[in-house]
Amino acid sequence: MVKDNEAGWVLPQRKQITKDVLDRAIEAEAEAASREHQAQEAWFDRQHGTVMLKLTDGRVFGAEPGFIPSLHNASPKQLSGLRASDNGVYLVVEGLDLHISVDGLVTRIMEESPLAIKQSGARLAGLITSPAKATASARNGRLGGRPKSKSKTAAQHG
Repeated sequence: MVKDNEAGWVLPQRKQITKDVLDRAIEAEAEAASREHQAQEAWFDRQHGTVMLKLTDGRVFGAEPGFIPSLHNASPKQLSGLRASDNGVYLVVEGLDLHISVDGLVTRIMEESPLAIKQSGARLAGLITSPAKATASARNGRLGGRPKSKSKTAAQHG
């Protein structure tokens, strides 16, 4: 209810809800829900020991199996069969007869502290090699490499 200064409390004017309006709203909601956190691809990266997930919107997430309770004790061999379900709603692990909600997993990953996500991303990014990184490393080496750390002198100790 809203307050009308002249008439007191009155109900707001509402548009009539027709079947057509309701059908459009249901269709829009279903379409929006179908786009949320759907996996385009999922795999187990043996080299890094990480469950990887590429969403239909292009974002990529990774998590160690221990982070996912149902995969905590899974072996790399069992995880090699990890894939996204046909509709992208689940991660499927055939050998364990598991279906893990993609939306739930992504939500859990995103709820972790930003620092943990940043460290995890930096760790994975640091493992990637490229010609540009090799060139930069070689150039840095020709310049003497990383600066040597300064050892503490006796004056600093006391």
